[in-house]
Amino acid sequence: MRVIVAKTAGFCMGVRKAMDKVLDAANKSIRNNGSVYTEGPLIHNPQVLEMLKEKGINTLGNDADISKSTVVIRAHGITPERRREIEATGANICDATCPRVMRVQTIIDNHARDGYSTIIIGDEGHAEVIGLLGYARGNGHIISSPEDVSSLPDMEKVCIVAQTTQDVRTFALIVEKLKQRYKNHKVFETICSSTSKRQEEVINLSKSVDAMIVVGGRGSANTNRLAHISANEGTPTFLVETDEELEFKKLIDFGVIGVTAGASTPNWLTQKVVDKVQAFQAEKVGKIRISIERAITILIGSFMYIGIGAASFSYSSSILLGIDPQLNFCAIATLFLFSMYVLNHFANKEAAALNEPSRAELYEKHHGIFVAFGIVAAVTSFVLAFMASIEIFFCVFFATLFGIAYRISILPKKFSRFIRYRSLEQIPGSKEIFISMAWAVSTGLIPFLGSLRESKLAIPVVLTFAFSMAFMRTVLLDVKDVQGDRIVGKETIPIAIGKRNTQISLIVISILLAALLIVSPMLGWTSAFSYYLLPCVAYACGYLYLYHKRLIPSGLACEAITDFNFILAGIMVMIWWLFGH
Repeated sequence: MRVIVAKTAGFCMGVRKAMDKVLDAANKSIRNNGSVYTEGPLIHNPQVLEMLKEKGINTLGNDADISKSTVVIRAHGITPERRREIEATGANICDATCPRVMRVQTIIDNHARDGYSTIIIGDEGHAEVIGLLGYARGNGHIISSPEDVSSLPDMEKVCIVAQTTQDVRTFALIVEKLKQRYKNHKVFETICSSTSKRQEEVINLSKSVDAMIVVGGRGSANTNRLAHISANEGTPTFLVETDEELEFKKLIDFGVIGVTAGASTPNWLTQKVVDKVQAFQAEKVGKIRISIERAITILIGSFMYIGIGAASFSYSSSILLGIDPQLNFCAIATLFLFSMYVLNHFANKEAAALNEPSRAELYEKHHGIFVAFGIVAAVTSFVLAFMASIEIFFCVFFATLFGIAYRISILPKKFSRFIRYRSLEQIPGSKEIFISMAWAVSTGLIPFLGSLRESKLAIPVVLTFAFSMAFMRTVLLDVKDVQGDRIVGKETIPIAIGKRNTQISLIVISILLAALLIVSPMLGWTSAFSYYLLPCVAYACGYLYLYHKRLIPSGLACEAITDFNFILAGIMVMIWWLFGH
């Protein structure tokens, strides 16, 4: 029994850009005490619209005074006439029209100037089609099926385009009929490439599964079209807006279930559906498997897994430093990092609920237990650090103090109009940097402080290695969580510089780190064990590449893969002892 998630599921490029622009506009308006409206619902997803409303982003009504507000044109676009009306009010316009929709607008406008009649193959009444029709200069027609061709008037020359989310096969059938009727024609393939890929994947996926679940708003044309395409393949298909709409009595007889999502469906809604279906399927296969899967979920979701990785990583750092590993240093690293992740989860509950729903559910269910574990782990790490040395104690103390100060607003709210960042947390990229510093301190600096300090040449290499491994892991997970982080207003590196620049930065870091590990033994800074850590760099590059190709699942499975790299460092110690020491 399996759940297969379509690679193309979720936000398309146009929706993602529209979301980014409206959230940027909202953050700017908060600083300037302004209002933000969207010209029509930003996307056809009620759950996202409700979240935007909570952030003060409302759909523009007829009676709203927008003279000092920002009006966001949604991805579907609007007519030129409507744009002029908004401009006349004095409102600031933020154009989030999808670039692919803009292309269709331009095609229609240019050909309308040359006397062409426009035929739009799409859904009458759809926001995008209404906007496109406004560029046809009063000489446009909308059809949605081959049968509609006969109802069109005679026209001398026609420009044929499609709604960007139109069904590829329907478009081809209609075009053939239009070509037969109108000899003087120009046909433009304006269906978005992501739409065609999404539809093609649904066709292929529906043939290899027993049932399909399509996640998305019922008002979304492209979501309904995906469900229609899947059903046409003869596959039992269920369209749901949220996981609460799943009817398991209808799914009980299916072994392999495919899941896809519309272009306006955020990742967290899809992940909630996947988690619930997987949990249901686990109940069907017996108590042993249920126990195993729950144990794995608890191990990873509770951060115990990353705690194990911290111990393993601390052990390998000691070897790289050229000192004998001590279990108390591994314990300090484990307890300190475990407590940091657990307590940070409660400080970021809103983002956690969006980015990792299964972990959020686990923590909500056992709230008191995890709070107690987090506090006990923190206190125990202090005790062990004090027993080791006063230097290590202050190292842990100041790292904890810094973590607390990280979220405290340093500047009063009244200065937010002049200074954007009131706390360290609000600085773009600070999260990734501070988490990586915590790893470097707990797994690299503490063993060094507890040694005889004979490894002064090695400590820069160890700290760089620890920081870089943690940084690459944290940034990748932030790429995964970028939608949820944007909604709650977090300024992560992928949000600040974009996914592509983030990928390039991580590649550069991995190359420089590999070079450092190769050169450091040659210069006498570290032992030959440095070479044995190169597989960790290669592993990090591997999961970065696989995630980029969408070959790594989302959710806790992604964390399980990335965090194994810390355990791999400990495994390389054993291999070094067996073959290289």
